[in-house]
Amino acid sequence: MRVVICGAGIAGLTLANRLATSGADTVLLERSPVPRPEGYMIDFFGPGYDTAAAMGLLPALRAVSYDIDEAQLVNEHGRCRARVRPALFAEQGLLDLMRPDLERVLREALPAAVDLRFGSAVCDVADLGDGIRVTLEDGSQVDADLLVGADGLHSTVRRLVFGPDSMFLRYLGFHTAAFTFHDTGIRSAMVGHFCLTDSIDRQVGLYALRDGRIAVLAVHRCPDSTPPDDVRSAIRQAYSGLGWLVPDVLDRCPAEHIYYDQVAQVVMSSWHKGRVVLLGDAGYAVSLIAGQGASLAMAGAYVLADRLHEAESIEEALLDFEAVWRPMAEEKQRKGRAGTRWFLPSSAWQIRVRHVVLRCTRLPFVDHLVATALVGKSSGAILEPDRTRMAKSLRTALAAPTVLYANGFGWLLGRRFLCLTHTGRRSGHRYRTVLEVIGADRGADEYLVIAGFGRSSDWLRNIEAHDDFEVIVGRDRFSAVHRVLSGAEAESAMASYERAHRWIVPLIRRVLTRLLGWRYDSSPAARARLARQLPVVALSPRSPS
Repeated sequence: MRVVICGAGIAGLTLANRLATSGADTVLLERSPVPRPEGYMIDFFGPGYDTAAAMGLLPALRAVSYDIDEAQLVNEHGRCRARVRPALFAEQGLLDLMRPDLERVLREALPAAVDLRFGSAVCDVADLGDGIRVTLEDGSQVDADLLVGADGLHSTVRRLVFGPDSMFLRYLGFHTAAFTFHDTGIRSAMVGHFCLTDSIDRQVGLYALRDGRIAVLAVHRCPDSTPPDDVRSAIRQAYSGLGWLVPDVLDRCPAEHIYYDQVAQVVMSSWHKGRVVLLGDAGYAVSLIAGQGASLAMAGAYVLADRLHEAESIEEALLDFEAVWRPMAEEKQRKGRAGTRWFLPSSAWQIRVRHVVLRCTRLPFVDHLVATALVGKSSGAILEPDRTRMAKSLRTALAAPTVLYANGFGWLLGRRFLCLTHTGRRSGHRYRTVLEVIGADRGADEYLVIAGFGRSSDWLRNIEAHDDFEVIVGRDRFSAVHRVLSGAEAESAMASYERAHRWIVPLIRRVLTRLLGWRYDSSPAARARLARQLPVVALSPRSPS
């Protein structure tokens, strides 16, 4: 498989790493002629942190991280009015990183097989049916099986394939800017702290970098999403009149290397179209307010690479990726939209309320409630956190049938459950899995079971790799063969199963909703989507011949 990735940012670099590691021919295109130096400090935690751990990158990231003990809100005289600990928002691990440093670590970890091309801007995308042709501004073309748009909030791939920015950008009412400058006096006062102005409708934050620079992150309300023509003048005008160190900061605002953009989210009904898929901010930007954009970009890339490696087709991989990752991204987007009011207070009373809330975070339990309200649940799982919990629940639910089969009493369950004995595709060990029978065709002697974790279900992958598996159902034991039902057959099987168990349909819907990562409502459209995501497998006796 050949994959072209547009955008050598956090999402693109992570995806290129994972795809090349799994053997895919990977081309990584970046419009900029060199790595971009612009960026700001991020609190890196949640699923992205776990992704970095899985990729073995935590030591390199810790080496470039900063020790930010707390963020302080200061008044016009520089007096601290409230404090918050960044670690409040992370249950597991957290690193404070400059975005360019995170990208550099990812870039240096790229396998040599990745074809990384700077100064390569995409100008056209052509659908070839079974592939994609990407045309670059220099006239050259690259053919591939899949194109991934990981090129940020103002994605070129999204514009070329899905439509203009106006269709998908949800402006949240703010502009933001980031830049750096040198000043030893200011830097000495910032070491170990992140200080922000405690101000209305606009805010400037400062923190010290290890190379002697001061980094600035600024945000202000603006009714118009259009960026200014003269960015430096706009910054000086927007933040003039703020006290503390802000006048000195504005005087040192450089003429170039300024990051400036609107604060917005990207909201789309689908992240993929044909052989093109969007990743990170290009498809599901959560915004500066929600935070965790870098974390979601990195973890989302990990999940997409996993699906592309495991699925039987690109189409199946893209459907599965979106079904798994959309709930996570949409939760963070909801938290971001809900937090706009408190992210930057618009009145004095809102500032006072914020002070009270932040002081209460010193109390047990309250800190967790505040963190969850602001950024949502901090997931410790890279892949399908809800499915991980569901797996434990399913193991508990199937404990009794498993014990009965293990002790030779499985026949007591009738034909409601079967026991599948299969060979590990890597280990060669024999395993026993108890599965619920969702339907049976007695004429064809077929028993239908559902792969609750999709194509990644271990038992399904094992029987596809080794055909020496056995089924026990009721008092029957037989060497078996399998086939995966077509979409129409699977939909029909699920409809019949729900009719036969109509008294527990609400429970069935809740279980499937947790497994699928989206709300299952038993509608024909939901059954069709389920059939694409969770294979229904027919097991039948092997022919004596």
